[in-house]
Amino acid sequence: MATLDSQLDAARALNGNWTGLASAIYAWAPNSDDSREEFAEWTNGLTFLVDTLTKVSSTAPLDDALRAATAAANVLAEAAKVEDPREPIANAGAIPPLLQLLGVVTAAPQPTEVQNDLAIQLLRALANLCYDHDANRELVLETPAGIVNLVKALKSPAVKVVITACGALTNISMDNEPIQVAVLDQGAVPVLIALLQENIDRPVAQSVTVSASTPAIRVISNLSECDRGIQELLARRHIEILFNLLRYNHQVILQVSVTANRFTTALEVLDALTTVLEAIGENDAVQRALVSRNLLEILLDFVDHRPKIRELEMDDDDVVTYLEIRRAVSRIATLATMNDANMAEITQHGGALIERFKQWMLYGTGGTDVAEEDEIRMSGALAIGNLARSDATCTDLVQRHGVVPPLLGVLKLEIARAKQPGADGKNIIKVVHGAAGALKNLSLAAGNRAVLGSLNIIPQITDLLEVESLKPVHFMSIGIMKNLCAGPQDANVYRLIAGQEPPAGQGHLASWPLPTSSGAKNLTPLGKVVRLMWTATGDNDTGTRNEGGRLIVNLVRACHRGRALPLLKNIVDAQGIVLLLQIVTGALLTRARTDADGHAVGGGEDEHHVHFDALPIEGQVFPVVQNEGVVALVLITDAVPGAIKSIAAYHASLIPTLVNIIASGTEHAKTSTEGTDLQAPHVYADEAKANVCILLRALVAGDDEFRDRLEATTLKSTLLALHASARAPPSADNVSTASVPPIGSSTSPSSASSPSAGQFASVATPMELSRTGTKSARNMGMQGLSRREMEKAFGEVEGGQTEAEPAAEGASLKNVVAGLLLLL
Repeated sequence: MATLDSQLDAARALNGNWTGLASAIYAWAPNSDDSREEFAEWTNGLTFLVDTLTKVSSTAPLDDALRAATAAANVLAEAAKVEDPREPIANAGAIPPLLQLLGVVTAAPQPTEVQNDLAIQLLRALANLCYDHDANRELVLETPAGIVNLVKALKSPAVKVVITACGALTNISMDNEPIQVAVLDQGAVPVLIALLQENIDRPVAQSVTVSASTPAIRVISNLSECDRGIQELLARRHIEILFNLLRYNHQVILQVSVTANRFTTALEVLDALTTVLEAIGENDAVQRALVSRNLLEILLDFVDHRPKIRELEMDDDDVVTYLEIRRAVSRIATLATMNDANMAEITQHGGALIERFKQWMLYGTGGTDVAEEDEIRMSGALAIGNLARSDATCTDLVQRHGVVPPLLGVLKLEIARAKQPGADGKNIIKVVHGAAGALKNLSLAAGNRAVLGSLNIIPQITDLLEVESLKPVHFMSIGIMKNLCAGPQDANVYRLIAGQEPPAGQGHLASWPLPTSSGAKNLTPLGKVVRLMWTATGDNDTGTRNEGGRLIVNLVRACHRGRALPLLKNIVDAQGIVLLLQIVTGALLTRARTDADGHAVGGGEDEHHVHFDALPIEGQVFPVVQNEGVVALVLITDAVPGAIKSIAAYHASLIPTLVNIIASGTEHAKTSTEGTDLQAPHVYADEAKANVCILLRALVAGDDEFRDRLEATTLKSTLLALHASARAPPSADNVSTASVPPIGSSTSPSSASSPSAGQFASVATPMELSRTGTKSARNMGMQGLSRREMEKAFGEVEGGQTEAEPAAEGASLKNVVAGLLLLL
């Protein structure tokens, strides 16, 4: 510090000698981090430098004086390369004179070399002072004409000044919307776009702006962070220039004769450009413009046409950069498919575009570049999935555009890769996630389900369940099968249960044969689903468990509706009951516990192959799913009376759950939570309670031990209170006399006059199906579903609405409560 002070005294003695002062100041420039930290504490020196800048800005712009100011700005720029000096320099008052001097030199119509040198150092100092420093950025914004002078510097005829001005604006406007708006107000975007257009219009060898393209794009990137910036790009059709620049530089790198330097320069522009386009591509208006302004094909061409990298003998780093840029372009293309208007337009009139997305899914399938093309295949699948967000587009995609075979081809390839030792699981999962998501969306259109089943989708989807490394897509895979079996889809139900094609043109679900060997049963899609459930015991597996249970619900409904008793028994034999109990109780399903010798130990529920925790885990139960599970169990007890004891065996988890459902909303339930911090329990609709009573009635009638255990609870008092308060049926004519069938009247669904058939029809509630949200490759996450997402996926109704369809016909709550009370 003493040395610096002595140098400062010498500089002060040079009063009026601008040339000598410039030489003295240049010597102060710090050249190491230590010297910069020392400089930050040199208060007298900082004050002198600021005074010098101020004096020059207020005197005639003589070259010698400008050189002294250039030296002062250079010292400040060098010092501000690290964080510590930035605040002291600003506190010394440096930012206003830096901006004021910049206005002086940029006002010159034909700036001299000395003026350009000063402009460069002023801009360097401002850029470094504002790097990651919000307070200094605010000082720039608050300085009169500060933003004006910065934007003026973009118009300099000196390319180095323009490049440095772009760097300063990039640092100053980073993550600061008020500054971004101020820069936009000064007309920065047209100036920056003009620089890029000149890069396209003039040959590279003659263009003086080629090196300014990348810095200019970075400024545009900052300005497009705010809505105003995006609006300006769209309103003035500047976005077309960005895409034209992408096409131009793509053509450059495709040239066989391109030099290594030119290739590298083009990559730098493309790298910056794709960063901007991917960011703004999340905007709905930009997505629409990609199609309405015929810009999407530029992206598709970039992906489809690759330079002959190996023939060009490019640097390895350049090869990596190019491949990353190509992947980014494919992701940008998928963004166009997220727009609703584009979804309809592309599907109806964009057959050629869809064919190109289908082709993307085949890239790398020859084996040579399979890993290199992962993201391209994923983008193709995501694009199809994004287009599949309405029944109309789903139908077109499957039945007119034939997108399913390529999607299945992707799955087959990735499953085979996932099974290989040392496979890149992360990238494989991303591709499978995209393909499975597309198939799930396509399966939501009822008109597609029969077609999808006939295309052999079920075996390929269930193959995913056997690959542990693909666990993140197991939930989605089971959801696809659940959708395929929703509604009247007997052929798909048969394929899933039997693991084989239904006989062509013969009979119906009840008459189709089952696999003959137990080994064949275990290899059926249903067997694979159940086997997966044995391992889906983690907190993050809630979605998988619930989807698995809902799949069983669909199968049970279909078999009961089709009077296919053998198939329904097959579901029971395959441990389908356990999956239903899991979604009803929320208790975790686990393997039977074993001792040190591997033998099963314990009793009760453990003796039935699996056991449940006594109480459900927080967040595992969803009322709408519970109701579906209860309905399926009712249908099973009706058609397969022998299954009653199997269900009753899980009394430890089942009884508390069912009792709590019936008691919800009653005085008993209210008093049980009074004086506690517990959240008020869910209040179930009467229809859901009625379904539970019907199930309990079947279990009590069929299993004496279960009845004894139930009588030991508070259920009877709750039922009495519920019967007294429940609303009576509207009229005797509107309630079936079979609403409370005689004990033991459960019959096979083969009986057309089954007294319970009409009643069971009233408890079935519609399935809630929801499409996978639009996905861009940029933001697609691999994490498990959150509770909020789970509730949305399962259709749980919020805001106090009922979770079951009102039963307009059949059993009323009052009647079924009465029927259950007769047995207790």
